[in-house]
Amino acid sequence: MKTIIIALTALGLAAPALAQAPAVERNEAIYSADGTKIGKVDRVLTAGDGAVAAVRVIYRGKFITIPATTLSAGEKGVTTSMSNAELKKL
Repeated sequence: MKTIIIALTALGLAAPALAQAPAVERNEAIYSADGTKIGKVDRVLTAGDGAVAAVRVIYRGKFITIPATTLSAGEKGVTTSMSNAELKKL
């Protein structure tokens, strides 16, 4: 758990923003900022207080971890503010 928080801190993501993440469930669809379906949530990673810290998704055949600070609830499911180009770099 400390590793996730340290990694998020290294990315410049502040802890207060973690509390603002939408509720996310395993197998829920997740979409990129471009509107493309990325896949389904494989795992929800939580902080010590139980808040969503990140989600793990299989994207293009590999696991990627998307920070919760980029997530918002959408009509179809959860949407990240990250574009497909940004997701490819994870």
